[in-house]
Amino acid sequence: MFVDLVFAVGWVTMVHLLFAVLEGPDWAYYMFMLAGIVAYFGFVTSLEHATGERDRPEN
Repeated sequence: MFVDLVFAVGWVTMVHLLFAVLEGPDWAYYMFMLAGIVAYFGFVTSLEHATGERDRPEN
């Protein structure tokens, strides 16, 4: 659960800083926030795949 929190805080911070510098439109800001959901599931899936490969015994 800690990794989830760190990912969420990191994503929101990254998007906020990006749009503070670029001053993009509001709709793009919200779309990037929603893209964080997809990015989170991609991150978790790749993390599970990586740890699953490590824990599997070699034949």
